[in-house]
Amino acid sequence: METVEIVHSYHCEMRTEEVGVKIKLRDILRIDVTIIVRYYNHHLSVIETSTLLKSSTPISYQNFFENSIDFLRSVLFDPRCSYCFSQEMVDPVSEKIVNMIKVVLEFGDGPESVDSECKELPLNIDIIVDVVPDVESEEEEEGEEIEEEEMEHYAVTIPASAEAIDSLKTFSISPFLKKKTHKCNICLENVRFKDNEENMKLSSLPCKHVFHHLCIVKWLQTSHTCPLCRYPMPIDNN
Repeated sequence: METVEIVHSYHCEMRTEEVGVKIKLRDILRIDVTIIVRYYNHHLSVIETSTLLKSSTPISYQNFFENSIDFLRSVLFDPRCSYCFSQEMVDPVSEKIVNMIKVVLEFGDGPESVDSECKELPLNIDIIVDVVPDVESEEEEEGEEIEEEEMEHYAVTIPASAEAIDSLKTFSISPFLKKKTHKCNICLENVRFKDNEENMKLSSLPCKHVFHHLCIVKWLQTSHTCPLCRYPMPIDNN
Protein backbone atom coordinates (compact mmCIF):
# COMPACT_ATOMS: atom_id res chain seq x y z
CA MET A 1 0.00 0.00 0.00
CA GLU A 2 1.37 3.40 -0.94
CA THR A 3 1.86 5.79 1.98
CA VAL A 4 -0.03 9.06 1.68
CA GLU A 5 2.00 12.06 2.84
CA ILE A 6 1.06 15.63 3.64
CA VAL A 7 3.06 18.79 4.29
CA HIS A 8 2.78 19.55 7.99
CA SER A 9 4.75 22.78 8.43
CA TYR A 10 7.36 25.16 7.03
CA HIS A 11 10.38 26.71 8.75
CA CYS A 12 12.48 29.57 7.40
CA GLU A 13 15.99 30.43 8.55
CA MET A 14 18.23 33.21 7.27
CA ARG A 15 21.96 33.74 7.72
CA THR A 16 24.11 36.71 6.74
CA GLU A 17 27.32 38.35 7.91
CA GLU A 18 26.07 41.81 6.96
CA VAL A 19 23.78 42.56 9.91
CA GLY A 20 22.86 46.23 10.27
CA VAL A 21 24.39 47.24 6.94
CA LYS A 22 22.86 50.31 5.33
CA ILE A 23 22.00 49.11 1.87
CA LYS A 24 21.50 51.24 -1.23
CA LEU A 25 19.11 50.61 -4.11
CA ARG A 26 21.94 49.75 -6.49
CA ASP A 27 23.50 47.21 -4.15
CA ILE A 28 23.19 43.57 -5.08
CA LEU A 29 21.65 40.88 -2.92
CA ARG A 30 22.96 37.41 -3.63
CA ILE A 31 20.16 35.23 -2.36
CA ASP A 32 21.13 31.60 -1.85
CA VAL A 33 18.02 29.50 -1.24
CA THR A 34 18.14 25.91 -0.01
CA ILE A 35 14.90 23.94 0.26
CA ILE A 36 15.12 20.90 2.52
CA VAL A 37 12.44 18.28 3.12
CA ARG A 38 12.32 16.32 6.36
CA TYR A 39 10.26 13.13 6.22
CA TYR A 40 8.73 11.84 9.45
CA ASN A 41 7.32 8.42 10.37
CA HIS A 42 4.14 7.72 12.33
CA HIS A 43 6.04 8.35 15.58
CA LEU A 44 7.07 11.82 14.34
CA SER A 45 10.74 10.89 14.18
CA VAL A 46 12.78 12.12 11.22
CA ILE A 47 13.54 9.16 8.95
CA GLU A 48 14.97 10.97 5.94
CA THR A 49 16.23 14.40 4.94
CA SER A 50 16.43 15.45 1.32
CA THR A 51 17.66 18.64 -0.35
CA LEU A 52 15.25 19.50 -3.14
CA LEU A 53 16.73 22.71 -4.38
CA LYS A 54 19.79 24.92 -4.15
CA SER A 55 19.67 28.18 -6.04
CA SER A 56 21.81 31.29 -6.08
CA THR A 57 20.35 34.43 -7.61
CA PRO A 58 21.78 37.96 -7.72
CA ILE A 59 19.19 40.72 -7.65
CA SER A 60 19.45 44.44 -7.03
CA TYR A 61 17.95 45.64 -3.79
CA GLN A 62 15.64 47.96 -5.73
CA ASN A 63 14.38 45.10 -7.88
CA PHE A 64 13.96 42.88 -4.84
CA PHE A 65 12.20 45.62 -2.89
CA GLU A 66 9.73 46.19 -5.73
CA ASN A 67 9.20 42.55 -6.77
CA SER A 68 10.14 40.52 -3.71
CA ILE A 69 6.98 38.40 -3.58
CA ASP A 70 7.15 37.56 -7.29
CA PHE A 71 10.84 36.73 -6.99
CA LEU A 72 10.27 34.26 -4.16
CA ARG A 73 7.23 32.77 -5.89
CA SER A 74 9.45 31.90 -8.85
CA VAL A 75 11.80 30.07 -6.50
CA LEU A 76 9.08 28.17 -4.64
CA PHE A 77 7.31 27.18 -7.85
CA ASP A 78 10.45 25.58 -9.27
CA PRO A 79 9.36 22.20 -10.75
CA ARG A 80 11.80 20.38 -8.47
CA CYS A 81 9.96 21.44 -5.33
CA SER A 82 6.62 22.91 -6.37
CA TYR A 83 4.71 19.89 -5.03
CA CYS A 84 5.71 20.97 -1.52
CA PHE A 85 4.15 24.42 -1.84
CA SER A 86 0.44 24.76 -2.44
CA GLN A 87 -0.87 27.99 -3.96
CA GLU A 88 -2.29 29.16 -0.62
CA MET A 89 1.03 28.60 1.19
CA VAL A 90 3.39 30.33 -1.24
CA ASP A 91 2.40 33.89 -0.33
CA PRO A 92 2.63 33.45 3.49
CA VAL A 93 6.04 31.80 3.18
CA SER A 94 7.24 34.51 0.79
CA GLU A 95 6.02 37.32 3.05
CA LYS A 96 7.74 35.74 6.05
CA ILE A 97 11.07 35.62 4.20
CA VAL A 98 10.71 39.21 2.95
CA ASN A 99 10.05 40.45 6.48
CA MET A 100 13.10 38.57 7.77
CA ILE A 101 15.27 40.25 5.13
CA LYS A 102 13.89 43.71 5.89
CA VAL A 103 14.62 43.25 9.59
CA VAL A 104 18.25 42.38 8.91
CA LEU A 105 18.95 44.97 6.22
CA GLU A 106 18.55 48.69 6.73
CA PHE A 107 17.93 50.93 3.76
CA GLY A 108 20.27 53.90 3.60
CA ASP A 109 18.19 56.96 2.72
CA GLY A 110 21.11 59.30 2.14
CA PRO A 111 22.06 60.67 -1.30
CA GLU A 112 23.49 58.02 -3.61
CA SER A 113 26.29 59.03 -5.90
CA VAL A 114 26.43 57.64 -9.41
CA ASP A 115 30.05 56.73 -8.75
CA SER A 116 29.36 55.09 -5.41
CA GLU A 117 30.62 51.55 -5.21
CA CYS A 118 28.02 48.81 -5.65
CA LYS A 119 28.21 46.21 -2.90
CA GLU A 120 27.14 42.58 -3.02
CA LEU A 121 25.53 41.23 0.13
CA PRO A 122 25.11 37.45 0.58
CA LEU A 123 21.90 36.13 2.13
CA ASN A 124 21.49 32.44 2.90
CA ILE A 125 17.90 31.29 3.25
CA ASP A 126 16.95 27.78 4.35
CA ILE A 127 13.34 26.70 3.87
CA ILE A 128 12.60 23.47 5.72
CA VAL A 129 9.48 21.51 4.81
CA ASP A 130 8.20 18.91 7.28
CA VAL A 131 6.30 16.04 5.66
CA VAL A 132 4.35 13.55 7.77
CA PRO A 133 2.23 10.48 6.93
CA ASP A 134 -1.48 11.14 6.56
CA VAL A 135 -2.64 8.66 9.19
CA GLU A 136 -6.37 9.14 8.54
CA SER A 137 -6.02 8.58 4.79
CA GLU A 138 -3.89 5.49 5.36
CA GLU A 139 -6.41 4.03 7.81
CA GLU A 140 -9.28 4.69 5.39
CA GLU A 141 -7.37 3.19 2.47
CA GLU A 142 -6.34 0.16 4.53
CA GLY A 143 -9.94 -0.35 5.65
CA GLU A 144 -11.19 -0.16 2.07
CA GLU A 145 -8.56 -2.67 0.91
CA ILE A 146 -9.47 -5.12 3.68
CA GLU A 147 -13.17 -4.76 2.91
CA GLU A 148 -12.55 -5.30 -0.81
CA GLU A 149 -10.40 -8.37 -0.14
CA GLU A 150 -13.05 -9.82 2.15
CA MET A 151 -15.75 -9.22 -0.46
CA GLU A 152 -13.66 -10.85 -3.19
CA HIS A 153 -12.86 -13.82 -0.96
CA TYR A 154 -16.52 -14.16 -0.01
CA ALA A 155 -17.67 -13.91 -3.62
CA VAL A 156 -15.18 -16.45 -4.96
CA THR A 157 -15.35 -19.14 -2.30
CA ILE A 158 -19.08 -19.34 -1.44
CA PRO A 159 -21.10 -21.49 -3.87
CA ALA A 160 -24.69 -20.81 -4.83
CA SER A 161 -27.35 -22.94 -3.18
CA ALA A 162 -28.55 -26.11 -4.89
CA GLU A 163 -32.03 -24.60 -5.13
CA ALA A 164 -30.65 -21.54 -6.94
CA ILE A 165 -28.79 -23.72 -9.42
CA ASP A 166 -31.83 -25.93 -10.03
CA SER A 167 -34.01 -22.87 -10.63
CA LEU A 168 -31.87 -21.54 -13.49
CA LYS A 169 -33.80 -20.72 -16.64
CA THR A 170 -32.67 -23.27 -19.22
CA PHE A 171 -33.38 -23.11 -22.94
CA SER A 172 -31.96 -23.86 -26.36
CA ILE A 173 -30.89 -21.14 -28.81
CA SER A 174 -33.00 -18.08 -28.15
CA PRO A 175 -34.14 -15.70 -30.92
CA PHE A 176 -31.76 -12.91 -29.99
CA LEU A 177 -28.78 -15.26 -30.17
CA LYS A 178 -29.58 -16.03 -33.82
CA LYS A 179 -29.07 -12.39 -34.71
CA LYS A 180 -25.55 -12.01 -33.41
CA THR A 181 -22.57 -13.99 -32.30
CA HIS A 182 -22.71 -14.60 -28.58
CA LYS A 183 -19.95 -16.29 -26.59
CA CYS A 184 -20.14 -18.05 -23.27
CA ASN A 185 -17.79 -15.99 -21.10
CA ILE A 186 -16.82 -19.02 -19.05
CA CYS A 187 -15.55 -21.36 -21.80
CA LEU A 188 -15.21 -18.55 -24.39
CA GLU A 189 -16.87 -20.65 -27.10
CA ASN A 190 -19.78 -19.53 -29.24
CA VAL A 191 -22.98 -20.60 -27.50
CA ARG A 192 -24.38 -21.93 -30.79
CA PHE A 193 -21.58 -24.43 -31.28
CA LYS A 194 -21.17 -27.41 -28.99
CA ASP A 195 -20.50 -31.02 -29.80
CA ASN A 196 -23.79 -32.51 -28.53
CA GLU A 197 -27.36 -31.55 -27.72
CA GLU A 198 -26.82 -31.56 -23.95
CA ASN A 199 -24.01 -29.04 -24.28
CA MET A 200 -26.20 -26.82 -26.46
CA LYS A 201 -28.46 -26.01 -23.52
CA LEU A 202 -28.15 -22.45 -22.26
CA SER A 203 -28.99 -20.84 -18.94
CA SER A 204 -29.54 -17.23 -17.96
CA LEU A 205 -29.07 -15.65 -14.56
CA PRO A 206 -31.46 -13.05 -13.10
CA CYS A 207 -29.03 -10.39 -14.38
CA LYS A 208 -29.85 -11.63 -17.95
CA HIS A 209 -26.32 -12.87 -18.73
CA VAL A 210 -26.38 -16.11 -20.74
CA PHE A 211 -23.92 -19.03 -20.51
CA HIS A 212 -23.75 -22.67 -21.49
CA HIS A 213 -25.86 -24.51 -18.93
CA LEU A 214 -23.09 -26.91 -17.92
CA CYS A 215 -20.57 -24.06 -17.70
CA ILE A 216 -22.65 -21.89 -15.38
CA VAL A 217 -23.69 -24.84 -13.21
CA LYS A 218 -20.05 -25.75 -12.65
CA TRP A 219 -19.24 -22.09 -11.97
CA LEU A 220 -22.04 -21.64 -9.42
CA GLN A 221 -20.91 -24.73 -7.55
CA THR A 222 -17.78 -22.74 -6.69
CA SER A 223 -18.88 -19.09 -6.69
CA HIS A 224 -22.35 -17.68 -6.16
CA THR A 225 -21.79 -14.53 -8.27
CA CYS A 226 -22.22 -13.90 -11.98
CA PRO A 227 -18.86 -14.17 -13.82
CA LEU A 228 -19.57 -10.89 -15.62
CA CYS A 229 -21.30 -8.52 -13.21
CA ARG A 230 -21.02 -10.33 -9.85
CA TYR A 231 -24.76 -10.42 -9.40
CA PRO A 232 -25.19 -12.54 -6.22
CA MET A 233 -27.19 -15.74 -6.37
CA PRO A 234 -28.81 -17.16 -3.20
CA ILE A 235 -26.56 -19.25 -0.95
CA ASP A 236 -27.16 -21.80 1.78
CA ASN A 237 -27.58 -19.97 5.08
CA ASN A 238 -25.87 -22.73 7.02
